[in-house]
Amino acid sequence: MGCSKDAVGDRDIESPSLTADYTVLLKKDGALQTTYLNADKVGIAINAAKSDFEVGPLPDLSFRFGSEIGFFNSLADCSATIDIHDFNDNTVVSTTVFSEDGNCDLLVKSMVFSGDKAFLAYVAASNTEKDSHYLRILDLSISPSSFRDVELTKEPKQLVVSGNQVFVLSLDTDIANKYSMILINIDSGDVIHEANLGMDVLKIAKNETGNILVSYPNLHNIFDGKTMISGITVNYLVGKEPKFGYADSEFFGDQSLYYPMESGTNSSYPHIAAVYDFKENKSILYIYENFLTLEERNLKYEIEDTTMVSYDTKNNLILIGYKKKGDSGKGGLMRIKPIPDPKFIDNVDLEGIPMELFVH
Repeated sequence: MGCSKDAVGDRDIESPSLTADYTVLLKKDGALQTTYLNADKVGIAINAAKSDFEVGPLPDLSFRFGSEIGFFNSLADCSATIDIHDFNDNTVVSTTVFSEDGNCDLLVKSMVFSGDKAFLAYVAASNTEKDSHYLRILDLSISPSSFRDVELTKEPKQLVVSGNQVFVLSLDTDIANKYSMILINIDSGDVIHEANLGMDVLKIAKNETGNILVSYPNLHNIFDGKTMISGITVNYLVGKEPKFGYADSEFFGDQSLYYPMESGTNSSYPHIAAVYDFKENKSILYIYENFLTLEERNLKYEIEDTTMVSYDTKNNLILIGYKKKGDSGKGGLMRIKPIPDPKFIDNVDLEGIPMELFVH
């Protein structure tokens, strides 16, 4: 559904409090950096305070959970690093991985972390035999970190951690496009269970209750994060697919998933802000054309595409990050009141393209 009437509508601010502090992670000139933002009823503005986050290269892989985000970066000597930043207390945990011999032919497919453990799914290529597949479990509480490798029988595509278990989305390379989910105990490294997922799996994710969401083009399935029992399957109507399985970023909150959605015929922009309500099993689309005029979209904010969507629980606001037109490398962030009374609230221009946002 569209987020409002065809008209742009009233811009009056009715929320009792719009006060908030945010940290936004920006992509700028091939690197990542952060900017602090402060907001109130007057508007949203950049805080000039310098962040403790060091400017770093764009990572090979990243993973976010709550206030933490981790980056995997391969190095020229074929080793690699994992850096996990916590934006609540401005701390960082770093470790080196693949420092042992013979690591130049390793291909890392996924990285996640939980507590004092980090996990890597990787493939060891072979010229003479079948490739080997592994899950590496790293203990970050020890310096230097120790690790255990668990050999996998299928090619790993993605990792999710819930409780004391690692869920490995795997592809059977002997049967085209056949996926399964392998459950591994973190402490023992033992394979506990394997579930057949069938064909055309897009990705897996852990929702805010710890259950596992499996996305397909035409449906999604929710597995219990403790028992692996398939509890809910939702089939989509043709033409009403929420498409969150294709999104590069996502944010779970308030029984909903916030993400940039491929717009199709809904908008002239490649991606728009979308919210999937799991309780109601419906998508709400926040289409720029419905709450901004043509002049605002093209001249005032210069919107080219949506890059991230998040949610401010305290103020009940949706935050939309976007890239500006052209090659300037600039972007912006706007705040929107959600349905049933969607309204544009405010906007701030940014010296970079927003990729993630943390609410404080």
